[in-house]
Amino acid sequence: MSASQSEETTRAGESRPLWAGIAGILAGALMIAGHVLTWRTPDTEDDDAIREIVTFYSKDSNQALSVTSALLLLAGGLAFLCFLPVLVRAAGRRSTFALAGGTVFVVLLMISAIAGNAYGITANNVDVFRVVPETALIAILLLEVAYGGLIAAMVGAAVLLLAIWRTTRGTEDIKMLPSWLTWAALVVGVLCLAGPFSAWLTSMLLGLWLVAAGLVVMLKRA
Repeated sequence: MSASQSEETTRAGESRPLWAGIAGILAGALMIAGHVLTWRTPDTEDDDAIREIVTFYSKDSNQALSVTSALLLLAGGLAFLCFLPVLVRAAGRRSTFALAGGTVFVVLLMISAIAGNAYGITANNVDVFRVVPETALIAILLLEVAYGGLIAAMVGAAVLLLAIWRTTRGTEDIKMLPSWLTWAALVVGVLCLAGPFSAWLTSMLLGLWLVAAGLVVMLKRA
């Protein structure tokens, strides 16, 4: 191999952690932004849920909100897939668990994003679709599916995070992520298992953890 080829290979190797770190930051930031927007959706367990849904989705601004939220979450999921190889390597001998958990998380996150915003997207883009009490029942069903999908997605995230934490506790040669970040993974991972009591909160915490992990990967290779 010539000297120029060797230099190009070195530069390419150094650029991979940079782009992976950027992907991690984007994944976390986009997930946080997407979930923040979904906080405004009506409560489906309220006795007056149908009226609230009709009132909410009758506004063009809220229909556009659904489109934006879905796009942000889907983009965040794609960015997460680009960052997942870094997390899988960080899990070392438990990489299989990390890969499985990360894959389950991103697939269910995307399903949740589509289901939770499908009603608003349809109302925003299909002229013959009307936001009325009869169709509001569809919104309730889709929002429940979305929340169930998010709960299941966070279980996948817990498997990923706990695999990373457990690996770093069991060996000294895994040093891709600092100790404070792996302990944070333990905390977020345990909270992810709390199911319906913490799904919205832990999705935000996971986003913050991904931003921190992306920054660490970038700075470590800077």
